[in-house]
Amino acid sequence: MNKSFISEFYKKYLRGKASKEEQDLLLSHYELFESAPNGLDELSETEKILLKGEIELKIRARIPSSQEPDKNLITPRALWISGLAVAASLLLFFTFSFFQNSSEPGLREFQVSKLTEFKDNRLIHLPDGSTVIISAGSKLNYPSSFDGLSKREVYLDGQAYFDVKHNSLKPFIIYTGKLKTTVLGTAFNISAWANSKDITVTVSRGKVKVEDIDNKTIGVLIPNRQIKYDKIKTISVEKIVESAEYLKWKEEEDLLLSDVSVAEAAELLEDRYQVKITISDNQIKSNRFTTMVRKGEDLDKILRSIAEFNEAKYQYDKDKATVLILPK
Repeated sequence: MNKSFISEFYKKYLRGKASKEEQDLLLSHYELFESAPNGLDELSETEKILLKGEIELKIRARIPSSQEPDKNLITPRALWISGLAVAASLLLFFTFSFFQNSSEPGLREFQVSKLTEFKDNRLIHLPDGSTVIISAGSKLNYPSSFDGLSKREVYLDGQAYFDVKHNSLKPFIIYTGKLKTTVLGTAFNISAWANSKDITVTVSRGKVKVEDIDNKTIGVLIPNRQIKYDKIKTISVEKIVESAEYLKWKEEEDLLLSDVSVAEAAELLEDRYQVKITISDNQIKSNRFTTMVRKGEDLDKILRSIAEFNEAKYQYDKDKATVLILPK
């Protein structure tokens, strides 16, 4: 096999395009990953990291588990403990020194890849401070740190809403099969399921550039603009939309907040319930916990749960749409 063929094979696997036979071939010949360095040369450092992490995850997934997670989440503390157990079983950390001679300046000898796949909508905090709300059944693959990397690169299979921290020196790139979306700092929605013929990018704030795998620009989107790309016909349609209509899925299902700070949870609740939340104590702001925000759940109930777990109290003025969280 020549170098280009091997490289394309790796990329095909990483983006979920490999057939079952191809997946089995790579998983059953795991040593191929390190025995074909020429093919790896054409992958970016992040692609290398994510590829090895995904291969290891698939191998580990074939080992049957003898334990089932406890589904009886009764109290905030029980929910927190169970949330940690679920997170531990679903977030696998892979550390390796394969890239110690990397050509990417500043890349650390040891890198970690996180591949997440959940049954619930979930809020994910990326290492650069960006946030992602990922829909049930979706998969997001990203490095544990963007330090030393020239780009912030992640891989998505499914649907997710990204709120990206601005960094003009380090663009943020989302790979979704045949397309890649590049941003500097913005909020937008991507629907890119592996079994769907379309990839849809919808911008609610800022600006993004959408390109194909050959770096050909498909379009540059501003708020309330959308591109729908047909993966089979390789054609796209750009149109004006009401972006809020394409973000309703965030509110229409339960949302798991796993190991988030009170400040992070407050930011999400502000957006979801259209309120202003003020936290008077820095210790409370940094406290971390896990909870589930149920579809249509009353804000008062959520605030009571947060206050109980974090030894705090709150004042909710519904008329002014304001919340104050403070120590007991």
